[in-house]
Amino acid sequence: MTHSPRRAEEILQALRLKRPEDINLEAIAWLQGAKVDYREMDGCEACIHGRADVGRAIIAVNDAHGNLRRQRFSLAHELGHWEWHRGEHLFCAKEDIGGSKGRERGMSREKGANRFASELLMPGFMLKSALSDFRKFDMRTVRSLSDAFSVSKTAMAYRLVDLDFEPSLLASYSRGGLNWFKRSKSVGERWFLRRTLDPQSNAYDILHKGARDDISLSLMDADTWFDTEGADRHELCEQSFRVGDDEIMTLLVLKSEYMMAR
Repeated sequence: MTHSPRRAEEILQALRLKRPEDINLEAIAWLQGAKVDYREMDGCEACIHGRADVGRAIIAVNDAHGNLRRQRFSLAHELGHWEWHRGEHLFCAKEDIGGSKGRERGMSREKGANRFASELLMPGFMLKSALSDFRKFDMRTVRSLSDAFSVSKTAMAYRLVDLDFEPSLLASYSRGGLNWFKRSKSVGERWFLRRTLDPQSNAYDILHKGARDDISLSLMDADTWFDTEGADRHELCEQSFRVGDDEIMTLLVLKSEYMMAR
């Protein structure tokens, strides 16, 4: 059976879906020849076994943790594999799905499936319409949109940074230091984040001192986050929130044109 892989948004537009609540992943999977099985799985978030010759697959999704949004992203991730890696038998661990590691290591098979999942769950044409209701990029916007699109705050924040809604970065830190970061296209490539959190940052207080999550953006000196030459002459906005016992997520929104891509 001949199969021509499609981008996620092409699939949604072919189905004439216009609102996030219309994105029924089980129905999309069925139309793509895949049956979804939710069950308890050990050491694996999801897996897919399919036959390319007949265009049929079974996608198993771990439901042991009860996190519906994680299950949703896991299913979308496996649909990405079915669309682009058809016929392979794949087991995907937690670190593979959602991209909590290795986001900047090139377009690997897992990263490709994550991108497909992001575009399927948070399509650009739907987000563009939804963003018209918000005046600024902060975690209030992220929370509202993550609820509307039924995804995690981290997934939504990453998607908005990727779409370059505003010049911004999203970073993950643990007590051991920087895990990964994503910068929007409008941010200059020479701006690399510090490997460890500065004690002057809100993120440091949340991660190391048990402070509460930021409720709004805070103005910071840019050299709190960057050791790039000239950072001490500029400012940015920080908003940080905890996502685990040893992980903090930080949204940085730039305010200086000097820090933009040239």
